Amino acid sequence: RIKQFFEYFPRARTILELGALEGGHTFALASHNGVERVVGVEARASSIEKALFIGSLLGLTNIEFRQANLEHFPISSLGCFDAVFCSGLLYHLPEPWKLVAQTAQVAPSLYIWTVYAREHEATIEIDGLHGREHIEGGPNEPLSGMSPKSIWLTMPSLVEMLQRSGYGRVEILSKGENPNGPEVSLAASLR
Repeated sequence: RIKQFFEYFPRARTILELGALEGGHTFALASHNGVERVVGVEARASSIEKALFIGSLLGLTNIEFRQANLEHFPISSLGCFDAVFCSGLLYHLPEPWKLVAQTAQVAPSLYIWTVYAREHEATIEIDGLHGREHIEGGPNEPLSGMSPKSIWLTMPSLVEMLQRSGYGRVEILSKGENPNGPEVSLAASLR
């Protein structure tokens, strides 16, 4: 995912990572040649503590971690960036379109890796976006969303969501299967 990100956005110097978990991607992003600043946002304090510990061992000085529940947090308060890196988060959100709409306000480039719903699984429609509900483990499950339920959008609805948010260019970088379902990597640009 890091390789795909930099292949598509090679000039990204400042990066906002949404859903940093324990910093695995954060450290890889920050170690890339030319990257000046990475801000990793994560909801769970225990994950931030682990990331800070690992970061202290690595000695990287261009990383900042912020604890925030991205279901409600205004990411614009973090400033502007060259790109947003969002891997493994969207399918844990009850309203992923709200977060994606914010990304267009803070960066012209967006990388997403997510699991999505197959067309025949779509049982709900919200404002023209189709998907299905998924039961989450809640705050006590570190690899789960913070809310009891999330919405997995279909592939066409993922693209539609990005276009509605202002991303004029959306490319599917790769598709595959994951133990949770079909997965996709997307790159989106405002221009």
